[in-house]
Amino acid sequence: MLRTTKYFLIYLYVILLFSIPLHAQFFDQNPVLLDKGDFRVTYSLLWKEDSLNRDFQRQEDMLLIIGPHFSQFVSKNFLLGYINGRNMEKEGKLEQFFSLPADQRYRSRFSYNVYKDFEEKKIIYSGHIVPTRFKYEEEMGDIKWTLGTDTLLILGHLVNQAFANYGGREWVVWYSPDIPINDGPYKFSGLPGLILKAYDSKEDYIFEVVKIEKLTETMNIEMSVRDIVTTTRKNFLKAEENLKYDIVNRAKEAGALNETQQRAAKNFQRKNNPIELK
Repeated sequence: MLRTTKYFLIYLYVILLFSIPLHAQFFDQNPVLLDKGDFRVTYSLLWKEDSLNRDFQRQEDMLLIIGPHFSQFVSKNFLLGYINGRNMEKEGKLEQFFSLPADQRYRSRFSYNVYKDFEEKKIIYSGHIVPTRFKYEEEMGDIKWTLGTDTLLILGHLVNQAFANYGGREWVVWYSPDIPINDGPYKFSGLPGLILKAYDSKEDYIFEVVKIEKLTETMNIEMSVRDIVTTTRKNFLKAEENLKYDIVNRAKEAGALNETQQRAAKNFQRKNNPIELK
């Protein structure tokens, strides 16, 4: 019984936390190089994943890597884990990578990437819904901003206020005109300055800058296109919702015991407060 449960949990960890398809080659060794980033912004993300337990809050650092033509927004741990795992697989040490303690595998709760194509004015979202990786595109101009009048200081920068409705949430952002970069966390951009803070009206999701760096060595902005399926934002959100109802059946297919099935289903039920509600 313990053995069966153990192997199911390992299986579930691989497919749900790493969010990379099981494949003869686990990590994509030949991603598409979109750009070279010379500017990096680190944001702290605070979020409430359970709308029924609003006192419980999680935290994770996120990175915005900005190049001349593209930017990439991604979990810091996910990116570091992916790079480390890819390098170890290249050296024939994939099994050793998965044997590392959790903190050395850079565990992350977010496996998505948001790319902004500045020339085409498009957002490219890359995400994973077991067992398939998807991508979809949106126009940058789909997010319509209303400028506010309030100001405040963030990291010594005077920032201005703006508002937008997106994904079923009302968003408030603070952007800095003295940092002339038309970008920000997640999918947010389109203001005359870098967005340093963004939060929804219920404060379920709060992005706030903690570090701004001009890089001496550029970072690759890469996108994996191996085995990826192109879809629409609407269909992607629908598939995410369907997964919540399907997780127990997936557990049964993996040969899990009832107790483990229930634990997996309960964990997914807690994740009932996505950043995009519609």
